[in-house]
Amino acid sequence: MTGIERIAFLQEKLQDLRKHYLSLKSEVATIDRRRKRFKKKERESAVASSSSSSPSSSSITAAVMLTLAEPTLSNSSQNAMPVECR
Repeated sequence: MTGIERIAFLQEKLQDLRKHYLSLKSEVATIDRRRKRFKKKERESAVASSSSSSPSSSSITAAVMLTLAEPTLSNSSQNAMPVECR
């Protein structure tokens, strides 16, 4: 092969390598996007399940207000002052 033929051959091989590299790079990007979506869905489902199992802040506030509003028969509650939670 002459010098010009070698250069053309190497350029062709280099172009093939670039195409293959870009193809693999695209495939990796697709896999990363899928993995990111999957992790996001896992986080959202974990947050949704934990928030549905715990009582809301308004129900806790209402329970505290009812507890503070109901007088008990103990000596310590006779001296207690009413407290309003907001």
